[in-house]
Amino acid sequence: MTIPGQLRFPGGRPKALVMSYDDGSEHDRRLVEIFNRYGIRGSFHLNSGKVGQPYHVTPQDVHVLYQGHEVSCHTVSHPDLTQLDTAAVRREIADDRRALEDWSGRPVRGLAYPFGTYDQRILELLPELGMEYARTAAATGEFTLPERFLEWQGTCHHSRLWEFGERFLELPDGELALLYVWGHSYELDGFMTADVSKNWAYMDACCRRLHGQDAVWYATTIEVVDYLNACRQLQRDDLTVANPAAVAVWIHLQGRNIELKPGTVTTLEAG
Repeated sequence: MTIPGQLRFPGGRPKALVMSYDDGSEHDRRLVEIFNRYGIRGSFHLNSGKVGQPYHVTPQDVHVLYQGHEVSCHTVSHPDLTQLDTAAVRREIADDRRALEDWSGRPVRGLAYPFGTYDQRILELLPELGMEYARTAAATGEFTLPERFLEWQGTCHHSRLWEFGERFLELPDGELALLYVWGHSYELDGFMTADVSKNWAYMDACCRRLHGQDAVWYATTIEVVDYLNACRQLQRDDLTVANPAAVAVWIHLQGRNIELKPGTVTTLEAG
């Protein structure tokens, strides 16, 4: 359906930033400290089989460290899911989700594919395993919204965050724009990366540059999913818009931001 005006993110913001990090390395502690300093939000995809092992976060970290951020699945042992039989895929995801929910005390509803690999069989399994989104390892170089939540492609790896961050901030207010960044916190310490200049000082500078922007919603992946699903539920009838969802949705119309509160019908001005 066509909604009058332009959709906006919460608070009437036209842009959103999500930082997405895999593997649960002990380096997440330093990364979360930077994010918290600048009001940046992260989605952290953890392998429960590695939690508590050397060089990884602990079960207590899952509960405490990631407060204010999202904890998400990355499977128990980080296999290439396409090489497993269906029963093993179910175990890798379901057991990971169960452990992460036990440790965090929060629902876990998303996944990052190990190695970024998946196939049609896995896509069909994810809903029954409670996965509402799944992030790949692909980068689009765009600020567009995901067409399919279960095949979510990010904007860029964090090694290009400064470049894409500048482009993002320069975008004019218009259609919704999402800067979705992924990586591994251990890369910032020089591990498994070809560019050691993209280090902790670099990440600090990027977050300092991106923080405090009135036009930007600092969100987690699952928050973006919930918000976009609410947008898709809007119902228009002549000069009214009904929002049956449980979260508020914002639109920009005739030079002003309008909040469509959850469970309400809003009458819009003519013209």
